[in-house]
Amino acid sequence: MKRLGTIMFRGLVAMLPAVLTIYILFWLVRSAETVLGGMLKVLLPAGWYIPGMGLLAGVAATFLFGLGLNAFMVRRLIDLGEKIADQIPLIKTLYGSLKDFIGFFANQHDSQFSQVVSIELEFGGKPMRLIGFVTRSDFSSLPDGIGEEDEIAVYLPLSYQIGGYTIIVPRSSVKPLNISTHRAMGFVVTGGMATDKGHADKATP
Repeated sequence: MKRLGTIMFRGLVAMLPAVLTIYILFWLVRSAETVLGGMLKVLLPAGWYIPGMGLLAGVAATFLFGLGLNAFMVRRLIDLGEKIADQIPLIKTLYGSLKDFIGFFANQHDSQFSQVVSIELEFGGKPMRLIGFVTRSDFSSLPDGIGEEDEIAVYLPLSYQIGGYTIIVPRSSVKPLNISTHRAMGFVVTGGMATDKGHADKATP
């Protein structure tokens, strides 16, 4: 029974990433088709609606919205909406957190942001290293006292959690690592078990 349980567990671990990915994609497609498709059924003459038009409308709306971000008036309207959201306590916290979290992964093209570093500390008299991500090196736009000229902000994510710590440290106290943000994040959030292929390595003492 123990061996059967082990085989079942390994199969579950191998299947879950693919199943969850397919489920999320299916949910997005179904949501777009349900919401936008329902709107099109109301707006279009009877018999004109074809299944799948809701999804196509969602793709087109996303593209047009991204294209519209370059327009001055659209940018101003978005800024106005964000200012209004900042005045509502609960929405301000939720919207700001989601925007910052998504932006963390969306801005990987920024060479400063994508820099992975290690910070050496001591715990119980023994040296240890933490892996972090440089998020800011210029504090000129922030209030005095948050960061100095020779300091940087480093984000230290927690394993298996959406959270972490942001610390301000001297630039000389970190060591750049030659690894991509994606691989480093995968390594950290899985507690060091992720490999290049996304599988777990066997831990050795």
